[in-house]
Order: sequence, then structure tokens, then C-alpha cells
Amino acid sequence: MKDQERLQLLETQVSVLVNSQKEFTSKALQLLALSAKTIYSKEEAALFLNLDPDYLYQLKFHGKLKAYKKKGQKKIYFRKEDLENYLLAESENDDVNNYEEFEDQITSKWKK
Repeated sequence: MKDQERLQLLETQVSVLVNSQKEFTSKALQLLALSAKTIYSKEEAALFLNLDPDYLYQLKFHGKLKAYKKKGQKKIYFRKEDLENYLLAESENDDVNNYEEFEDQITSKWKK
């Protein structure tokens, strides 16, 4: 019985490793594909910036990030250039309180 339990435990561990390898490969391929694209969906842009898609939408809503959408469609798109500019831009006002105030506004809306 002990050998059978060990075998089952080993099979479970192998299964977990295979699944984690699949997830890692999938994420690596997604990140690799992002480098070749110039227009991103909300989800891809969030992955590029390493942010939550809802937070990305809040940045767009507050004018911190530029987004585009086709007339008559709900889906928004982001240009890679705009995302890079967002990452590299100096804040308009170097006052840390403005940033903290902005963060508080967004998190308070999420808590509702």
C-alpha cells in the first residue's frame, strides 16, 4: 500500500509541475507576442504595464493614459508608444500627494 501511495503522490506532483510549466510557457509566449505588436487590447496593455485591467481603465478615465476606440464599439485599444510614454513620463507635478490622492480616489471606488 505504501508503494501505491508514493506512486500516486508522485503522479500528483508531476501533474502539478506539468500544469505550471504550461502556464509559464503560455505567459512567456504572450509577453513575447506583445513585443511584436503596436496596438494592444485592454488586457494586453495591462499585461504590458503589469497592472490590473480595471486600474488601466481608471488611468484612461482620469486622463493619465490615452486610449482609442472605433466608433460604435465598446472595446478600447492602446498604442504601445503611449504606454511607453506613460511609463517613462515625469509626473506633471512632482508632488507626491497628488499621486496618493489619485490612488485613494481609485481604491475608494473599488471598495464600493
